[in-house]
Amino acid sequence: MSPGRPTFDLARVQSLAASPLSRWITGAAVNGAGELGLDEQAIIDCVLSLDASCFYKTMPAEKRPGCWQDVYRPMFEGYALYVKVQIIEEDLDETVVVISFKRR
Repeated sequence: MSPGRPTFDLARVQSLAASPLSRWITGAAVNGAGELGLDEQAIIDCVLSLDASCFYKTMPAEKRPGCWQDVYRPMFEGYALYVKVQIIEEDLDETVVVISFKRR
């Protein structure tokens, strides 16, 4: 994978994020949002508002060797953010995981 293009289709990431059954937000992401006075709904709203211009890089997952994660650097609610996402496929299901959500 090239660091210059996303591993995951952003429209797919957003479609999964829109569904409570297809998303998972890590404790680290919730804590990062909380430090900014934001909640889980703000994390979802931010992911849903991402566009291609926010893409920063793709990188190998630290805890899941062989998997990739996409990093976006959006402006949201007045904050410059670092948002890391990954789609995990298990059986026939896909889940988007918001791994990091913090101030850049």
